[in-house]
Amino acid sequence: MPILKQSDSVSVEPTSEPVTIAEARRQCDLDDNYFDEQLQHLIKAARRKVEQDTRRALITQTRVLKMATFPAEIAIELPRTPVASVSSVQYVNDGGSTTTFSSSLYSLDASHNPPLIVLGYNETWPSVRGYHNDVLITYVAGQASTAVPETAKQAVLLLVRHWFDNSSPVLVGTISGNLPLSYDALIGGLHWGQYP
Repeated sequence: MPILKQSDSVSVEPTSEPVTIAEARRQCDLDDNYFDEQLQHLIKAARRKVEQDTRRALITQTRVLKMATFPAEIAIELPRTPVASVSSVQYVNDGGSTTTFSSSLYSLDASHNPPLIVLGYNETWPSVRGYHNDVLITYVAGQASTAVPETAKQAVLLLVRHWFDNSSPVLVGTISGNLPLSYDALIGGLHWGQYP
């Protein structure tokens, strides 16, 4: 079993979003640009929420996975999908120097779910100092906005409309909730893995 991640975060944000301002306006029944700035913030927040809930990167972004050490197994599980490339695998060696692990010694299995960094045949992971965040893996995840699944786009638009209409939690009868039930139905088919 691959080592569990310590932390995984975005180091370079996407330069676009999965839906446009025009699409968000239509979703919110708006016919002018008065709320465009608010909609832009809502789109970004909704995209991040969908990514968090599905463990997917919807739009191309650079991420950094930090671990204390390499796993005993031959593969490292990347916590987001899809993965386009691995930029670098860096580690702090026993002497305290940051070193880049040669890309010729591993490969990316992007078709596996979750994506894996796999050691080459008869190769071993290097020794590390063994301190917090001594292994840093930089990778590119996500896709172009034109390749984002329609289900994910609809989930983003649903959240934008819901948050635009409801700036506070919704109370209907005796049931209180922050998200419409249709959102769960949409992201249910996008989620992968055993934990969010």
